[in-house]
Amino acid sequence: HTVPCRAEIGWMFNQWDGDMNGKLSKSELRPLERGGNEPCVEEFIDMCDDMVVDGSISVDEWCDCFTFADDLRHEPPCHKARHDVDPHLLGVFLPRCDLEGFYKSEQCHDGNCWCVDRYGREFDKSRVQNTLPDCGQYASDLTEEDVAYLKARI
Repeated sequence: HTVPCRAEIGWMFNQWDGDMNGKLSKSELRPLERGGNEPCVEEFIDMCDDMVVDGSISVDEWCDCFTFADDLRHEPPCHKARHDVDPHLLGVFLPRCDLEGFYKSEQCHDGNCWCVDRYGREFDKSRVQNTLPDCGQYASDLTEEDVAYLKARI
């Protein structure tokens, strides 16, 4: 996995991943509900299933979701923005975050793209339609994978 993970959080993921496929499904987490201790497993999955919205939680999503569990006051801005919305709602904007939880320079949604600083503040006159913005002037470091991902969102 690529997201930093505390040892006990990684261990917990492995304990719940019954089919050892590297993803936690609702059925694998369902035993948490039976004890009456966690009545919101589905909401938890919806909140954490935010890197690749597929109805399950990857180890990266799991580790990312627990990164700031003990200290929400210091949660980075992009990380917080992603967890403040339901990724399953139609048309919702999910920002692109770096591994530290800050905004990546290029953001796209509904055919519009724009450049932001690491705190998500949009740069003036950077918004373009149906094309990728030139955020190089703002020290962008787009990879080929980033370009493909953004083009798919336009």
